[in-house]
Amino acid sequence: MHAHSPRHVLVTGCSTDFGFRTAQALAHRGHTVVAGLREPRGRGRENAEALGALATEGLAVRTVPLDVDDDASVAAAMSHALDYLEGRLDVLVNTAAYAVMGPLEACRPEQLLAMLNTNVVGALRLFRAALPTMRAAGRGRIIQLTSGLGRAAVPFMGVYSASAWAQECFAEVLSYEAAAFGVEVAILEPANYREGGQPRKPVGDVDRLAVYQPQLVAFAERLHQTDEPPDGDLEEVARAVVETVEAEVVPLRTPIGESARALLELRARLTADEYEQEILDRTGLRQFFNREH
Repeated sequence: MHAHSPRHVLVTGCSTDFGFRTAQALAHRGHTVVAGLREPRGRGRENAEALGALATEGLAVRTVPLDVDDDASVAAAMSHALDYLEGRLDVLVNTAAYAVMGPLEACRPEQLLAMLNTNVVGALRLFRAALPTMRAAGRGRIIQLTSGLGRAAVPFMGVYSASAWAQECFAEVLSYEAAAFGVEVAILEPANYREGGQPRKPVGDVDRLAVYQPQLVAFAERLHQTDEPPDGDLEEVARAVVETVEAEVVPLRTPIGESARALLELRARLTADEYEQEILDRTGLRQFFNREH
């Protein structure tokens, strides 16, 4: 791709912070943007109206209903997007995801299946929808947002991490398989922002959750004691996406935010046993850990 030339871009997950801010930033940079929202007349109405206001200001942006859980919705959204983009799709930016957080045992199986349908199967639906147009053009770029948790295991975040690991796998495999068609894949790994970012849902089995209260309290107290500042504002994610859209060449993976970079550096540098010990210290869970070494 040539740097800085206007792109035709489909951004998913625009009901949430990452997608909404990304669509805004790309439109302001002069790109032609289709913003997909699950419920543009419902929970996503405020974001849809804000994006629509950009169009009245002369920016090239349009919203479409897009539910990544549903095959027909993805197909219809891609059809509408290609009509607006005049049949050309340079970049797909997939931000559609949410996080189920809490102890693994307290996650109900149906919660996990629902989250995987959005985060992982939804990504597959989007890849399948975008690739024929990109392949026919002989070029394209797919940007998949995952998480710093997509390559590292952290207590009480395992349910979400499972989906992020799967997203990472799918995107990396696609980067090998689609290269022959001129399609590039880039994985962006944002930090776990304390406010905003991807929607979060608690695990649903309150009876199982209750037995983990001592560990959860220790975990929360340890986080409260840390002197590490929260990550920067969410705009850094939108900026990173814009840079990835406009770059001549992109790396396969880019961590975003200091905590994501630090976690992934730690995971890469330490042995498995060393990482285990570090996580026990950082999460306050050492007192509950009885494994003999």
